[in-house]
Amino acid sequence: MLEVAYSLIGVMLLWFALLTARDQQHPKPLSTGAFWLILGLLFGIGGLLPHWLAGAMVVGLVVLDGLGLVRAGPPLASLENGSARLTLPILLMPATILVASLVCRWRGWDLSQGALMGLSLGSLLALFSAWRTTGASLAEVGHAGRQLNDTLGALSLLPQLLASLGVVFAQAGVGDWLAGGVLHFIAPHQRLALVLANCLAMAGLAALTGNSFAAFPVIAQGILSPLLLKPFGADPSALAVLTLAVGASGTLITQMAANFNLVPVALLELKSPLAVIRLQRPVALALWISQVLLMIYLTTPY
Repeated sequence: MLEVAYSLIGVMLLWFALLTARDQQHPKPLSTGAFWLILGLLFGIGGLLPHWLAGAMVVGLVVLDGLGLVRAGPPLASLENGSARLTLPILLMPATILVASLVCRWRGWDLSQGALMGLSLGSLLALFSAWRTTGASLAEVGHAGRQLNDTLGALSLLPQLLASLGVVFAQAGVGDWLAGGVLHFIAPHQRLALVLANCLAMAGLAALTGNSFAAFPVIAQGILSPLLLKPFGADPSALAVLTLAVGASGTLITQMAANFNLVPVALLELKSPLAVIRLQRPVALALWISQVLLMIYLTTPY
């Protein structure tokens, strides 16, 4: 079923590529259109392409964006129709995801797959609802969508790339390397030092990858499970949740977390690319300290 969702995304990106290439007012119509064309092909038929060709296409995406050839088009006139009724498309997406997840839980199906399918279906329902609410033409809907895509540019790809990076780290044995490094400096019985190492490593790796979920498998494999859970007998679910929350303190202060820290800057056209991060630094510090204290408490023997 996910192949259908990926194919729909591919069709949408190809549509955006065509609209961009034909836009005479766009500063870089051909190169920007080529970027979305390549990405659309990867989403639509990437599974059918030879690995070397798919890799070469990814390199092509990097070259186009790295040379500054992917640019946003001129701003579009805003649509006045719809007013408060435009909240309906916004609410349709989370509602559809919730329903899909509940159905999967009831039927015993994979919740992750169900949530992704719910997101795909919710996106289509939201698109149709917004189209009907505003009374816009299909061309206007397409131009609005590709304008948003152009504004985000290559940042829209960063979450997928970072998630795959976490898998690469785990398969490469980075977790085992971390465990060896920690034990080289910290004795196995030094509980407080191990908690600090776990939290520092999680926040640091989350900042480097920009994604707590990418960092968590590495830290859990290398530090959390062998050095904290097994020796001290703490509650695995509690420490896992706390470690994941510690990772959020890292994502709040890094530009690698593009969906949190760079996308708002682009959408709101803020002057400084670090505007969001500056506001989040105190929150990140408070979050990190609170999670460390909770983890120390939970690992304290009684």
